[in-house]
Amino acid sequence: MSSLNAVAVALLAALGGVFLIGAMILAAFVFLSYSGGGRIRLGLGAAGSYDDEQQQLLDERQYLGALDQNARAAYYRARAFVDTHPPDEHFTEISLAQHLAIQEKGVAAWEFVPEPETAACFVQARTEIAFYDGDGECSVQTNLPVPRTNDVYYWEAKVFEKPEAVTVAVGVASKPYPLFRLPGWHKHSVAYLSDGVYRHNQPFTSQPVGPLLFEGDVVGVGYKPRSGTIFFTRNGKKLQDVTQNMKMNLFPTIGATGPCSVHVNFGQMGFVFIEANVKKWGLAPMVGTLAPPPAYGLFDSSILLESGTGPSELQRYLPPSPGPVHRSADISLAYISTSPPAYSSPPNNQQYDPNNQQHDYERRTST
Repeated sequence: MSSLNAVAVALLAALGGVFLIGAMILAAFVFLSYSGGGRIRLGLGAAGSYDDEQQQLLDERQYLGALDQNARAAYYRARAFVDTHPPDEHFTEISLAQHLAIQEKGVAAWEFVPEPETAACFVQARTEIAFYDGDGECSVQTNLPVPRTNDVYYWEAKVFEKPEAVTVAVGVASKPYPLFRLPGWHKHSVAYLSDGVYRHNQPFTSQPVGPLLFEGDVVGVGYKPRSGTIFFTRNGKKLQDVTQNMKMNLFPTIGATGPCSVHVNFGQMGFVFIEANVKKWGLAPMVGTLAPPPAYGLFDSSILLESGTGPSELQRYLPPSPGPVHRSADISLAYISTSPPAYSSPPNNQQYDPNNQQHDYERRTST
């Protein structure tokens, strides 16, 4: 009996050793799969997730030589901007004043604000962007980031006008971002390009995401703050999740390489994507919930301003002033009954003779 127990213990020990060795081999395989070549992958299968400096240097050696001189200069300029201005350089959280503005205006608190120095575009009605033929690429961002309170936030952009040779990019990016480049080309940004591809932190290569974009097409951008997931839609159809782990303040960003027009819907009207309408994924309610301040000249039923027709509650309890009573002076002309003399003729209907000194004296004294 004791011999059987010894054999069983030996078998269990052997099996445990084999299991331990297998677990170590599996762990080593997973580590090499997601960190091979000196690269650190930020998520399992997360697209565009090779963001470390070593991979950036490898991409530069592989792709930078194929670019022309202007493209290389733009890349180095943008890289210097990103290295100098990290995403957390400025305070980008929604402040108390901005939160009150959202409560008062609703989704109308979001608007695109172009940079006057670099933006080759202008904005009408807060969300209608018109790019003109400027010097290369141009992007514009909103004044407020996408909120991070709910499970999902969603917004759409309609390609209103676009020539075939112009590339339009619709996505999100951190702030500050090099607005002389399209979103998706540098760190902490992702965008759907009108070429039917998307870019995530990648200035050299892109990945397919859907069909090409033409005039009239609508691109939707969805953001899940808890997982940092970004997904795209096209004409009301969901395409795919393109990235994860973007847990930061992201700003809706639109870019173009030439003259075009893009209209953005943050929730001020119905979405093409039906699920976003049903689940109310807009950035904020259509109408604000905080009452605005009273209009100028409107005093009735106001708790801030009192009517000027009578004394206020404080004036009723104040003692009278010991000084003299000042009354307003009446400067009206109602009590003047004597009409001024007629200057067209001399007094008493006498003929005026310039050589007569008496007439000249009477003329001066009468005036």
